[in-house]
Amino acid sequence: MTERLSARDDVSIGGTAVPHRVESDKTLCEDENRSIQGDTKDSTHQEADADSENRLSKATPTSEPNMNNNDMIPARMHQSQPQSQNQSDLEQGPTDANNEYKKNSNDYLSDKSIGFQILFITITCATQLIAQGQFGMLIIPLNDLGPWLGTEDAGQMSWMAASYGLTLGVMVVVSGRLGDILGPKLIWSIGCILGIASNIGSGFCKTPIPFDICRAIAGIGSALSLPNALAILGRTYPPGKMRNLVFAILGALAPSGFLIGGAVAAIFTVLVNVRWIWWFTAIFTFVFLISGLLILPSDRRTSSSSWSTISRKIRSFDYIGTALLVLSMGLFNFVWNQSALVGWEQPYIYILLIISMIGFTLFYMYERKIDTKALIPPEVLSRQNLLVYLTLWLGWMSFGTYLLYTKLFIYNIRGHHNALIITAQMAPLMPGGIAAALLVPILIHRFAGHKIFLIAMISFFIGDLFAALSPVHQTYWGLTFFSLIMVVFGPDLSFSTGQLIVSNSVEHEYQGIAAGIVSMITNYSLSIGLGLAGTIERYVKGPENESPEDILKGYRAAFWLATGLAGLAVIVVALFVRMPKQSHGHEKDKEKSTELGS
Repeated sequence: MTERLSARDDVSIGGTAVPHRVESDKTLCEDENRSIQGDTKDSTHQEADADSENRLSKATPTSEPNMNNNDMIPARMHQSQPQSQNQSDLEQGPTDANNEYKKNSNDYLSDKSIGFQILFITITCATQLIAQGQFGMLIIPLNDLGPWLGTEDAGQMSWMAASYGLTLGVMVVVSGRLGDILGPKLIWSIGCILGIASNIGSGFCKTPIPFDICRAIAGIGSALSLPNALAILGRTYPPGKMRNLVFAILGALAPSGFLIGGAVAAIFTVLVNVRWIWWFTAIFTFVFLISGLLILPSDRRTSSSSWSTISRKIRSFDYIGTALLVLSMGLFNFVWNQSALVGWEQPYIYILLIISMIGFTLFYMYERKIDTKALIPPEVLSRQNLLVYLTLWLGWMSFGTYLLYTKLFIYNIRGHHNALIITAQMAPLMPGGIAAALLVPILIHRFAGHKIFLIAMISFFIGDLFAALSPVHQTYWGLTFFSLIMVVFGPDLSFSTGQLIVSNSVEHEYQGIAAGIVSMITNYSLSIGLGLAGTIERYVKGPENESPEDILKGYRAAFWLATGLAGLAVIVVALFVRMPKQSHGHEKDKEKSTELGS
């Protein structure tokens, strides 16, 4: 029993703890029976059998094994819940409807054809493609979007990209919780509908502010759909080679999605019309939604007890904490991106920054007060986890800055104004990102996690440094090309390894929350990085100076900012972040299972 309990290989991706299949009732009962018999070996056979039956009847329900949280095996392992909700579910006991739902999730593809399984993987993984593709659709043709909306101001164009990343980052953790409560397919579908509506609206916009609002709504849609697509994948595939392959494909689609989205946007910009970027995305998402409704497993909730459980979870949801977090993150992001547009001379910039900091303080105090019922429980805010969050924040802020200003450097400094040429020059992001994503499942079992994490931060640093030093008239195949090759290893290695580190540092019921924070930080920091870099550019260049020399000076300052952020991340990881080499299980679970078996 000890070996089975410790041989857990959970993976947390995109805010969702990928489930681990529990041993059958029969095996657990046999192990428990042997343990009980060993404890009562000095008694008579009749007394041992009676005692064993009595203890088994208390420890094991008739429908499925249900062990205490202290035993590190939550009864409902197909979804990650806060501890208080897990305990409430344990007290109520499993229902027939939930048993059926769990069975259908695990065995959903067992009798399906190869073609159906390919469609299933395509739909779930393509959610990542759409989410990252919409960011590429903003960055690559950004200089064409500005004139289309009647502006060439760098601050306003920065907002066009930042608004999408803002809402995507803020809503990831919340959407994962909503999927746990209401069902992942339902929340995934709502996210797709928001994406369709926002992209239709984007095509009709004529000024920057309505466009920014539409892109923010699109970010909410991606935040709702992405974590819940991952939850469906995690519930469907048990640990094994197939699941590893699926999640490797998923990781590879992040850099591919950015470049594919940029390529699609470039084609419509050059050959058709900018509006059709968004209308095509809406059409594609609609087809994607209909296919998902037909292919993805349904959220089966049939019994009255299941609905009562959902109702209880809705009532216990951390509404106050969610409101404080969303308000604080929204204002903090707004301050930095708006300051790039209007400057820090405006009093409301300072006022909103102070309000956001007060909001973060109130959120922290409130979350500590309600403890395990919190949206972000204190258990996921250990010293090591906070260092990982800080490092990801720094690294991904530098990456967002790198993407935007590399594109602007190619367009405004080197004079390549065709969006298709820009896409081709940024093409190394795709093969490099795919290679990095496919390396992660191999590296995490051969090297300590903090070493992989350090390599990721060094990749950020070298890529940013090469971009900052790249001469204007140097060939593309010089520092620009090698900066693209180097920097792309940063996001894929850091995202997967960061989730691994924080997931292994907390108990099983908090792993989904910890992974959700990683997803939130990586997406949110992209947007913050754009605002911070835009502010630095504004004050180095000067708001009224538009000569090529002044523009280049502002871009250099942004690249050096990115280099400094990545360099600080390297120092933090090298000095403070530590994690042993990953084996096929979590260290805490191994220790706990050893105690159970002793």
